[in-house]
Amino acid sequence: MQFGGSSFAINGLFRRSPALKTSNTLERHIWESNKFWAGIICCALSGCTSLGLRDDDEYGRARRAIESRSDGNGNFIRPEGRRAESKSTGVLESIKTSMGMDPKPKDIEKAKTIYAQAEALFEEAKGLEGDQRAARFDAAAKKFDEAAKQWPSSYLEQDALMMAGESYFFSEHYPKASERYTKLAKEYPRNRYQDRVDRRRMEIGNFWLQFPDKFYHLNLVDRKRPWNDTKNYGKKELEKLRLDSPTGKISDDATMVIANTAFLEERWTEALDTYNDLILTYPGSKHLFDAHLMGLQAALQSYAGPEYSQEPLEQAEKLLKNIVKFPEESRREKESIDRAYTDLQNYRAGYEFNRAMFRYNRGEGKAARMYCENILRDFSETAYAEPTRELLTKLEGMPDTPTRYLQSLTTLFPENDKFKPLIRPLPAEAVDSQRSDEISRTADRNSPYGASNGNNVGRR
Repeated sequence: MQFGGSSFAINGLFRRSPALKTSNTLERHIWESNKFWAGIICCALSGCTSLGLRDDDEYGRARRAIESRSDGNGNFIRPEGRRAESKSTGVLESIKTSMGMDPKPKDIEKAKTIYAQAEALFEEAKGLEGDQRAARFDAAAKKFDEAAKQWPSSYLEQDALMMAGESYFFSEHYPKASERYTKLAKEYPRNRYQDRVDRRRMEIGNFWLQFPDKFYHLNLVDRKRPWNDTKNYGKKELEKLRLDSPTGKISDDATMVIANTAFLEERWTEALDTYNDLILTYPGSKHLFDAHLMGLQAALQSYAGPEYSQEPLEQAEKLLKNIVKFPEESRREKESIDRAYTDLQNYRAGYEFNRAMFRYNRGEGKAARMYCENILRDFSETAYAEPTRELLTKLEGMPDTPTRYLQSLTTLFPENDKFKPLIRPLPAEAVDSQRSDEISRTADRNSPYGASNGNNVGRR
């Protein structure tokens, strides 16, 4: 135990002298007790580190060493943004720094001056209208961009990127606004504007989703939209929002919009996957019931028929079981849920009936009857109940397995058993083979290693 500057005094005060040494047990107990309580008192007075009292300067230096990088003079510099963090760990950047090569010199005073000019233009643009308003916001955005370049990896660059995005947003130049918001979210994932950035990107994405133009439709006049494929750009904007801010306040809203867009475009599998993603990722979202209901419809629509996989039906059944967790909403949408349940039962019965017909056409009466019994037991209220009864009537005289014609011809062809001869052996050959087997078994019993097979080769 360390006692700071008082450790020497304590050891000197309580070091036992020869005169105090005695064989008396009681005296030794008193001595140890006094030494213990004196140590506790000294810890309280001097600040013992082992009791949780830490040196603030030492703790601060350790924390800065972990979270920051040194400039070579012992001064720790807190990195701002991912670009600065990558520089602090990159070997190439370390070599450039040691050689005095800085590709992006900082001019802090100039950056602050330009930023102040941009703010003045921004405030001036608020009181204007029409084209003058848009032109002044554009001028402010360019100034904010210039200020950000003068002082990269700084708090001022964060503010400048945000204000440049806001300027382009209010001038209705949405593609450029989206670029600034995306750069801010990528470079500074923990910036203080994240909620506002998410709302702006949500508005831009929803606006672009209204235009169903294709990639070959060029836009050369409307600055509110990208130069082509506007709807797809809107979808990408919402997807980037989800990736850049997965725990944001409106990330579940963006996920729901993406899923609904895929649903309206009849991309059923994509819609189902996105609904399931929302249910799994955002268990507290207000869209949970709608995601279950719409996901159920998407699963049923994605089912391709009885000749294909049953996975969509399994997912639909899972969603249907979980939808009862929302009693009030379920009662409100009872008609839709009942209709989905009926469709699911019919699809499952159709899958079983298709398998029964397959066995019937192959002449496998036993297997076909088994599938028919399953249908009448589990899906008796579906539209396949009556065709199943008719099929059972046809199966009454059918044998369990199909009749094999020209069975004798199969003996002319080799089988998978490599030890079975192509031609039936003569009686004398059979006797010789039996005698050889007996000799081999006798040798195996007499062998100290047991049966003489491939596993015993090389044993010692």
